[in-house]
Amino acid sequence: MLWLAGLSLCAQAAELTDNDSLMVQARALHTRIFSIDTHTDTPLDFTPYYNIGSREKSQVCLPKMAEGGLDAQYLACWVKQGACDSIGRQKAIRRVQSLVASVHHQIEMNSQACGLARTPEELRRLKAEGRKAFCIGIENGYAIGTNLRLLEQYHRQGVTYLTLCHSLHNDICDSSSDKSGARWNGLSPFGRQVVAEMNRLGMLIDLSHAAESTFWQVSRLSKAPLFASHSVSRSCRNHNRNLTDEQLKAIARSGGVVQACLVPEFLSPTPKSATIDDFMRHLCHLIEVAGIDHVGIGTDFDGGGGVKGCNGDDELIQITIRLLQLGYSEEQIGQIWGGNFLRVMAATQALATR
Repeated sequence: MLWLAGLSLCAQAAELTDNDSLMVQARALHTRIFSIDTHTDTPLDFTPYYNIGSREKSQVCLPKMAEGGLDAQYLACWVKQGACDSIGRQKAIRRVQSLVASVHHQIEMNSQACGLARTPEELRRLKAEGRKAFCIGIENGYAIGTNLRLLEQYHRQGVTYLTLCHSLHNDICDSSSDKSGARWNGLSPFGRQVVAEMNRLGMLIDLSHAAESTFWQVSRLSKAPLFASHSVSRSCRNHNRNLTDEQLKAIARSGGVVQACLVPEFLSPTPKSATIDDFMRHLCHLIEVAGIDHVGIGTDFDGGGGVKGCNGDDELIQITIRLLQLGYSEEQIGQIWGGNFLRVMAATQALATR
């Protein structure tokens, strides 16, 4: 039976060689493509002692980005939903302003290694300079209260997308997760103004977390391609946060993009056992329904995202390895990792009027 043991060892060695070869291929590929993760909640970890330039316990930091082959990262300034009254709104506004300032501080501390990016051109320039890029998003439109002028203020501070809502209805729209019943049946009158103003500013309207009613109203009103910064498929996992196939097709028709997330609860009915294979099942379904031109990646790291096999920036290269194993070309992988998002970002910013 020694020959059986020998065959087993040979098989293991061959598998190891194949994996090593794929890793080399994936790393080389990432030097040529542009890669961006469009949603993380890492600013919530920004204590006075935190340094994104050091290897931190968080899933996102510059050393881990380098290890995973990632060029750029969105840092989302998330604010918890509170009461839609003057006190709650002002508290949320102060919180988000503090988070935005903390992102700027982290970038300034590490300016030789990274920079703030507002446009596709700035993202590409930073990669060419050998620096990582950070973009700023705001998660939950509760952060503007009912003050439309705050959108322009945040935009001037480098914020390039706003997630219209989070887990509860707010002054802008209905959320997919609020179980209290519809408040606006989609967008509020103020929410319609928000959509128009974001189009004017060239800000990406993030539809992750939005109720279906909100999604369809934005699809009719917005001039920009539809965008979801961190969402997966309801056909693969029946969860209120996930997008239906009809929504995916609408995103494609608009020229938009859906960025697949790594949240175990959204990927699998048994979240504790969710793996990168569950993520790949969703990613492949998104590609099948929306098309290769309309899919990207938005992990939701440091906000609940992360599965066995891909649990931080340092392991993102594993997604590329699996795409290579599935036979995707370098061009297609480049689209998924950043090309599609950059196209949508450029198209949205082209709408801006001053």
